[in-house]
Parts: sequence; structure tokens; C-alpha cells
Amino acid sequence: MVQLTKTGFQTLVNNQPAPGVAGDFYGANPRAVVLAGPSSLVAPPGGLIVGNFAWADLTSEVVSQSYNPNGQLGFLRRSDQAIITDYLGFSTFVLNAGFPVTLFSQGDFWGFFAAGATPGQKVYADPSNGALVAGGASAPAVASVTASMGASFTGVIASNVLTVSALTGTLHQGDLVSGTGVAAVPLGAQLTGTPGGTGTYTLVHADVSSEAMTTTSTVLDVTAVASGTLAPGDALTGPVGGGQIVAQLTGTTGGVGSYSTTASSQTLASGTVTVNAIATPWKVKSTAAAGKVAKISTWGK
Repeated sequence: MVQLTKTGFQTLVNNQPAPGVAGDFYGANPRAVVLAGPSSLVAPPGGLIVGNFAWADLTSEVVSQSYNPNGQLGFLRRSDQAIITDYLGFSTFVLNAGFPVTLFSQGDFWGFFAAGATPGQKVYADPSNGALVAGGASAPAVASVTASMGASFTGVIASNVLTVSALTGTLHQGDLVSGTGVAAVPLGAQLTGTPGGTGTYTLVHADVSSEAMTTTSTVLDVTAVASGTLAPGDALTGPVGGGQIVAQLTGTTGGVGSYSTTASSQTLASGTVTVNAIATPWKVKSTAAAGKVAKISTWGK
């Protein structure tokens, strides 16, 4: 391996070359690609990472490295198709937006494993970016957070204004408010108070005296991160009962904050929510230390 500095000058030469580069072919077994119409699959805004998995939606013709349950999984092979666009850059693994994409659904490749891999393990795809993750029969978790959905509080409605006190959880515009005298009424904009907390909100409903109320919500409120990061496309498991992250609404990128989801509207007390990797048909065929490459293949046991 030749090691370069950030200015592109060679600083080191190893005695033995690297066994392969992420995304390269390694074998000559039959290969297959995801079929699509002429010029229909192109890299999206932000580009795609070569050597990772991606999902091709054959209806919309959109390719993404965020998990798409309606997309066909494929491996983005390295074929010198990336172009360096950064000023004074000397290497890149990003296929630029608008470039044609060929995804392989079968074949033998070199794959990069940040946490390492051993022969016989299954290869999974990180739903956030398509990165390779080695694991056993069950999909490994790539992120684990403490989170809740919906809230409970004491509410008073007067002249289409809801006054919230004794709140547990977080409120979001669009949440459905319910109580003895209220039946799933959409919460309006916040008028006063701490964002998402106690205060006043618009709520188009007849006056109601003080009573216990709850909200159901599709917004996931993350209060702590045990491992990994969250991103659009992540498939949620645990007490939320499924769904995917659509976008982050507030907070630290990928961490504590609120996220819109496709989960059903619900009230969920604080609990552990995980993001699992997505199964692929590939298996690991050689050993890789953490941060190294291993052979992967769709052929053999």
C-alpha cells in the first residue's frame, strides 16, 4: 500500500500491497446487475459511496443509500467512475450526482468492514449509508437510542387555545390530542412556553375544563444515544413497532432530538429503540480486521 498525505505526496510504502480495494471484483463467478431502463439509474444529490450498497427504486428510478423498502438492493462496484471535485483533493470514493449507476445484485467483490469480519458471516447493509456490516443469523443493531413518542399532560381548552401543564413527553404540531372530552384533534401551533413543552397551543375545539389528556404522534423524540447515529431511511425496531425515519426536525445531527417517521401514530413511554442493518444475499469469504477489506460473495455456502 502507498500512503499519501493530505497534499497527495507519498509518505509510506508497505512491504506487501493491500489485498484489494473496496468495491473491486475479486472472483470470476457469474455476475448480475439490477436491470433498469436506459439512463434511468443515476446518482442522487450528494452522490453515492462506491463500495457500499444502494437501493434502486425501479418505479421512480431513484437510487439511494438510505434504505428503501420498495427498492432493489445492489452493490456499487468500483470502476474508476468517481471524479475528484474538491479543491486540491487527491482521492474520492463518491460517485457524483447525476452520473449513471450500475448496481450488482450478484458477484464476488472486496468489501470494507469498519468493525471487521470473519468468513461465513452474513453481510448486512447499514440503512443510513449502505455501509457493509458483518453479522450472524440475526441482523445486528447499528444504532440504539432511548426515545419516546407522544405525551401525557393536563389540559384546559378555552377559545380554541389549549393550556398544557404537568407534561410528560414532548408535543409537536400535528399530534392528535385525546381526552374525556376530546377525540383525536390535531394540535396546532405553539403560542407560548418552552418549545414542545408546557405552554399554550392552538386547538380548534369547544371549551374543556381541566382534565388528563394524551397525544399520539409519529415524531420520535430521542433523549439519549447508546450507540451509532440516526439518519433518514433508518428502519426502526423495538416498541415503536416499525416505520422509518423520514427527516430530523431538531437537535444534534444524528443524535438527541426529534425525528419525523413513517411509524403509526402512537403514545410510547420512554424505551429503547434500535436501528438494525438490512440483510443482503452476500456472505463474508475472508478475514478482515477492523477497518480492512474482506472478500464477499453471493455464491457458495
